[in-house]
Amino acid sequence: MRILLLHPVAGWSLRRVAAICEREGWQLTIATIDSSTVGDGVDSLHEWIRVPALTDDPVELLAQIGSRRFDAVAAGNEFAVIAADVLARELGLRHNDVDRIRASRNKALMRKLFEEYDVPQPRVVATLSSAAESDRVDWDAVTFPVIVKPVDMAMSLFVRKCDSRDEVEDTLARMADFKLSRLTNYVFSTGALIEEFVAGPEFSLECVVQDGRVVAHALTRKFVSPLPACYEVGHVSGSEIPEQHRQELPAALERIAAGWGMAQGVMHVEFKMTPERFSVIEAAARPAGGHVPELVELQYGLSLEDAYLHARAGLPWKAAPRTARDAWHGIRFHFEERPHKELPESVEVVRVHDGDSVLPGAEPFSVNRRTGFSVLRSGSLNDLDGYIRTA
Repeated sequence: MRILLLHPVAGWSLRRVAAICEREGWQLTIATIDSSTVGDGVDSLHEWIRVPALTDDPVELLAQIGSRRFDAVAAGNEFAVIAADVLARELGLRHNDVDRIRASRNKALMRKLFEEYDVPQPRVVATLSSAAESDRVDWDAVTFPVIVKPVDMAMSLFVRKCDSRDEVEDTLARMADFKLSRLTNYVFSTGALIEEFVAGPEFSLECVVQDGRVVAHALTRKFVSPLPACYEVGHVSGSEIPEQHRQELPAALERIAAGWGMAQGVMHVEFKMTPERFSVIEAAARPAGGHVPELVELQYGLSLEDAYLHARAGLPWKAAPRTARDAWHGIRFHFEERPHKELPESVEVVRVHDGDSVLPGAEPFSVNRRTGFSVLRSGSLNDLDGYIRTA
């Protein structure tokens, strides 16, 4: 089995994929931009293809791989989801509906699809292609605060709670200056959404889809930086979907998969949830980032990457039965601006990673400000929650 992984950007994620391929006896090839170092030290790689930039164009994708042929094409990061399906289609391999899966990357298309498939979501106030277009918005009719977000970026970049028109326009202007992913040379669109601000705790559901049904899932509690930015500062895995949402939440996710034309795959769906309601913020057609798959495997023995690779190759996959856990697992990201907090006696450190470099000029608590992280375990959800959530 020959696997092509398009544009992995995180070493930890690539190593997890490489370990699965080595275990299964599959050949793993990666494609990245010329300057990437993500594969350094991954000795099991069959080949490393260097290209100028990540592209969705089928002609360019075929030119980049030349005469090479594969049995599956997978996305190594969020920006490569469309490219993986485009190239898989061109090679006659298992893929999602290329036209419909674009809604997993473009949030304006995503909102339209969610509406069509009756998925609870925030109300869209406006869709703008530039700050100059804000003049056509009836600002007197807008109820603040609102959330501004780019249509196709990632890692919560420029996602911001705004309390006035001036703040919206300032965010749009700064967003317009950011045109290229430094990790993939992928060109961003200039569009942005203005949405209603939905209050409540934030979660994600990591799930495996087979024959259009959610057959395995794991709930992740997400903690974010102080508003107005919305950067992730930690996660906790181990809680179950509340009983009042236990049927409708997976059903809504299955409707998203149907809208994408995804019969088999892995989804990462972010949402706000209270006892009364849930509202889907966005969804992705690939395993989560932010070390969430590591937490899910520690907590449930569920490898999201394993399920994802099997789905991309059209191979059968079956989730192992869940085993009872007497602890929760979490991750706390480290930042220079994050004050020291004493570790509760009930919280155990599984491992620590320190030494990540900070990108000059990066916004506080953004992914480019992380200096490392701690993976944690605790028999007390309250203690673990309190330790991780503190920014």
